[in-house]
Amino acid sequence: MYIGIDDTDSVKGGCTTYLASEIIREFQEYDVIGYPRLVRLNPNIPWKTRGNGAVSVRLGEGVGKRFLIGEIGNKRYYGYIRGNENTIHDTTKIMNKMNKIFEKYAFFDDRNTNPAFVIMEKKPTPGLYWDAVRKIVNLDYVKKILKQNNATYHGYKNMRGLIGATSAVSWRPKDKTYEIITYREKKRWGSKRNVNEESVIKMDKKFPFTFNNYDYKNKKLIIAPSSPCPVLFGIRGDDPELINPMKTIKSEKIDRYVIFETNQGTDEHLQKKKIRSIKAYDSVIAKGKIISKPKTIIGGHVIFPISENNHQIDCAAYEPTKNFRNLIRGLVKDDAVTVFGGVREKPLTVNIEKIKIEKLSEVYEKIIPVCPECGKKMKSIGKNQGYRCRRCGIKTKEIETKKIEREIKTGFYGVPVCARRHLSKPLKRF
Repeated sequence: MYIGIDDTDSVKGGCTTYLASEIIREFQEYDVIGYPRLVRLNPNIPWKTRGNGAVSVRLGEGVGKRFLIGEIGNKRYYGYIRGNENTIHDTTKIMNKMNKIFEKYAFFDDRNTNPAFVIMEKKPTPGLYWDAVRKIVNLDYVKKILKQNNATYHGYKNMRGLIGATSAVSWRPKDKTYEIITYREKKRWGSKRNVNEESVIKMDKKFPFTFNNYDYKNKKLIIAPSSPCPVLFGIRGDDPELINPMKTIKSEKIDRYVIFETNQGTDEHLQKKKIRSIKAYDSVIAKGKIISKPKTIIGGHVIFPISENNHQIDCAAYEPTKNFRNLIRGLVKDDAVTVFGGVREKPLTVNIEKIKIEKLSEVYEKIIPVCPECGKKMKSIGKNQGYRCRRCGIKTKEIETKKIEREIKTGFYGVPVCARRHLSKPLKRF
């Protein structure tokens, strides 16, 4: 039995992963099969809450080796490597429990929150996940899939949460990472978090299989959110052995924690596209030549256009990317690049998450000649007209140039950790 949930949170609070921990706690008559899954979907969806993450949990009768997946209410919970396919489920009882959990923790008052859950005995085809992580998916299409799979479901309000809930169940990992998410005591929800910065730096250096912990250039702690949600902090890594990294962090009391299998840091939202076929809300990998030198506009955003076969699109390093913009300012006309990022609708622009500088063009500057008589620098007569010495009147049409050594080099460059999206693959994972 797979349970998928989505869209239970709000900018005012709440967290879909917290509901997953409640499902694990409430359904103790079943075992958890595998790890609970946190599945990030298209990050460009305009009506997303924060990280556009949905969750799925597989329940049943566990078989084989078990492993720790969390601790809730001072009780340890385990996942099993596989489940008994013949387990019988009471769907009505499950529906009643799920409704109670949602009524207690979902943010129904927020007009942008449209919670939903699905209960399925088999996974939908993975095509749904790939559509949901890269495109905008139609609700009627998802309802059709639910009907085809004899699913039981409940969508509140406009029911849009069914899209994420079903898509989370359909995910079959090609690449995967893990995240241990710790949660605060209820009495602290909404207050300022107490997470020691030095302990985060220590953890980051001690456990190199983790990532996105701390932004050293901007001196910013990344593992703790700034929203009023129940999360205290989360540590991401390539390995599920995240208990010791968690114990390294000095913080306020941890009320509970759960280890999730995730698609975070995988770049699965990106797809290679020709510039002519790029659409709003896509996440793309696009190659092109820079048409003109990047310029800084109001707000500190740095914009430049790239072209491919006479088709062009603007690319942007927005102000939140901080020092990354200095790298972009070092690009010039005719540099060949590959940009990775999400596409803004108006104006149609690629929001750069990473860039690969494929080839640097040669840059030359004019050498201002000196007068052979007096040794003074000569002055330009006009464009392509040559130079003249104002003192001696001597003219020359010979214009020498010298090649400038570029400070920038070819290779991959990413935005700082503080500006990195959940799905973006860090360079250390390449």
